[in-house]
Amino acid sequence: MSLVRISRTLTCVVAAVTAAITLGAPVADAAPATLNNCTDISVPVSLDGGPRTSHIAGRYCVPTADPGTALQVLVPGATYDHSYWDFPGFGDRYSYVRHASRAGTATLAIDPIGVGESSKPPGWQVSATTAASTLHQVITAARNGRLGHRWDKIVLVGHSFGSLTAMQEVGTYHDVDGLLVSGASHAPGPGGILQIQTSVRPALHDPRTARSVPAGDYTYLSVPGARARAFYAPRDSDPAVVAADEASRVAGTIGVLATIPVFIPTTFEIDVPVLVANGRADNVFCAQGGGGSLTDCTDARTLYRSERPFFPEADLSTYVLPAAGHSMNLALNNQEFFERAQRWASAI
Repeated sequence: MSLVRISRTLTCVVAAVTAAITLGAPVADAAPATLNNCTDISVPVSLDGGPRTSHIAGRYCVPTADPGTALQVLVPGATYDHSYWDFPGFGDRYSYVRHASRAGTATLAIDPIGVGESSKPPGWQVSATTAASTLHQVITAARNGRLGHRWDKIVLVGHSFGSLTAMQEVGTYHDVDGLLVSGASHAPGPGGILQIQTSVRPALHDPRTARSVPAGDYTYLSVPGARARAFYAPRDSDPAVVAADEASRVAGTIGVLATIPVFIPTTFEIDVPVLVANGRADNVFCAQGGGGSLTDCTDARTLYRSERPFFPEADLSTYVLPAAGHSMNLALNNQEFFERAQRWASAI
């Protein structure tokens, strides 16, 4: 790949992420959740290699009859917490976690550092490197049995910004058996970015997020109103779901922005099976979404050609969910994606 192309890609990714963000003893700390096979857990982590004084929160769901040997670790995108993977209501139709549970698959859906119930250090301290490092510590805890079960196979699953974090984690630490990238590509479009960027404001100025971030910290940001414009395809979404999604938005941090381009070189080092899955109408990351992306999501073959140069060492597969927008889990035809994801993960 030419240096010019890499430079252009870095520029696009920085812009996309800027818009999207501008927007121990873990089992002992666990609290029971509403389902008898799910637990809210807290995994102690270190931000700088020192004492583990911070924590990553997550929803840990393990089949009661037979936990199996494989765990999927789920990382949400910017302005989402773990509930993106277990979207409430609507008869569980939009819950990736419930679908995985019915297939007998264990999941751990996390709140990344600075998000939701996880520790919230000053926003400028929450870099891309910190996000990947703390995710690595969670995976290590799962490998070592610190979550109550020793997992032999771990598949890391990301969405949007969470996919960028997941790619950096895998390319840096090489500690998982497979990587599923959803809602992301290496060539975002400026039009889709602009639709998000116009909504950016400090989280302290958004009534929905103001009380969930550190007092006086203007480096936590929110994007109220962006979901309907940028995250959904109108013909493949339920307005009631869009409204519920908007009402559950959370804050992201500005500290990631200065360091996020470091994820790109790490994808060249990923050497495990990778599935890249996008909605065909994603207006940020797919050309067919109309936002100016250079990624061709016509079908799995064209997506493969677009993304293959960035994964030279990986066993790469691709998938396109017809008609869907950016937030694939919340599309009307999401079950097609859920089925494809489980088949791919179980074959690793």
